[in-house]
Amino acid sequence: MTINSAAIRGKLRRAPWLVWGVGVGVYFLAVFSRSSLGVAGPQAMERLDLSAGQLSGFVMLQLGVYAAMQVPTGILLDRFGPRRILLIATLIIGSAQLLFSQVESYPLALLARGLLGCGDAMTYISVLRLVAGWFPARRYPVMVTMTSVVGMAGNVIATVPLTFLLADLGWGPTFAIAGGLSLAYGLLLLRPAARAPFKEAEREDGPMGGRRVLQEVRHAWRLPAGRLGFWIHLSTMAGPTVFAVLWGYPYLTQGLGYAPGQASSLLLLLVIGGLAGNLLLGPVLVRRPQIRGGIALVVASMCLLGWLTLILWPGGQPPVWVVVVIVCVFSIGSPASGIGFMLARDYNPRHRISTATGLVNVGGFCGAVVTVFAVGQILDFLEPGAAVHSLDAYRWALVAIAVMTAFGIFRVVTWLLRTRVGVIRAAARGEQVPVDIVAHRWDLLETGEFTIMRGMGNDGEMPPLEPKKHTGRQDGDPADSAAAPDRKSAP
Repeated sequence: MTINSAAIRGKLRRAPWLVWGVGVGVYFLAVFSRSSLGVAGPQAMERLDLSAGQLSGFVMLQLGVYAAMQVPTGILLDRFGPRRILLIATLIIGSAQLLFSQVESYPLALLARGLLGCGDAMTYISVLRLVAGWFPARRYPVMVTMTSVVGMAGNVIATVPLTFLLADLGWGPTFAIAGGLSLAYGLLLLRPAARAPFKEAEREDGPMGGRRVLQEVRHAWRLPAGRLGFWIHLSTMAGPTVFAVLWGYPYLTQGLGYAPGQASSLLLLLVIGGLAGNLLLGPVLVRRPQIRGGIALVVASMCLLGWLTLILWPGGQPPVWVVVVIVCVFSIGSPASGIGFMLARDYNPRHRISTATGLVNVGGFCGAVVTVFAVGQILDFLEPGAAVHSLDAYRWALVAIAVMTAFGIFRVVTWLLRTRVGVIRAAARGEQVPVDIVAHRWDLLETGEFTIMRGMGNDGEMPPLEPKKHTGRQDGDPADSAAAPDRKSAP
């Protein structure tokens, strides 16, 4: 009896990891497929006789479909569960890669990349939904980090190894193999899944109707923390994604004149840096969640500085060591973008996590879509019809990425201040808050139902807040929640 009990306990401990492992494998395949055009872009231009604008159309459509599918995917997850959605995703991704291996025309290639974006969109938030259902809340940040690490491994395969495969096997066999592996992997998802142990992650009231869907989306978007997550994802991820999935390789080879192997190695460095960043950031954010917004802001600012360095360096040709440092900075963007998903997890009820996560995920990929398109259009405008673009053209095109990153940073600052105000005021009212925050001089607390006791401590932190008087609202009113927008506090 004791042996049986121990075996059962061991099986229960292993089950969450097995479920997560199967799910994250789909994400690995999706990231590999998404990133494959990063090194295959020049070959695609030659094979299909494309301009820079047409090449950017591939990624723009792929990422555009990805972004557009985030909220619908969250709703489908609430209705059908992550296993079915991941199975559909593997079938779509595999079919898209098989189609892409045989294309000879631009319209069919666009169709294949659009299908790939649709399947890709279903993977990440499905895995995060598995994490929310199979692991306790305290493990969520670590599991988000580990999921990102596995995705980075897909990026690794999509750099140097894919470059060699394309050179040795050619276009058709390489993408056909990738598609076949995705379809075969779907067999692992055919077995029905057990009920997740953390049942509050599942809806108890059945599928949502159209009006309820809109209400859930509005609730998720109204939260200051939700908008903060959206802009964190955009400011930290959009630029590095554009560099990794399309324009980094041509910029390095055509603009800076690097050899293909050297350029692939730098893209590999981008991935390895992301792996290291995930492993370092995850434990830190678990121990000190109150610094999440500040870390995201610092990383986004460092990325902006990197873009400005590439643009403004005298002659446009930085030394190799400078480019290596900048690539390492870009690599931290993806780990930092995961902070947005942690905010969605902390500030939403479990049944709304999928929808809120989808909204956050829209941020980075909407920014990437706009920026990919802008870079392609600038290159075609400056050097119309050119198959190889000059360094000066690339420097002007990179301005679009810098502008998008700067705008994202501005919005991060805005919603970081609003989120902090909501949390600090709720804590002062005695409400339970996701993260304990200490008020500082720069927090916008001078208006509303609280006043600040004058004077600062020796450590530069604000003293505790004092309530002026009761406003007449009930304590459970959503308008007073730490997660709800506080319009009086808006700067």
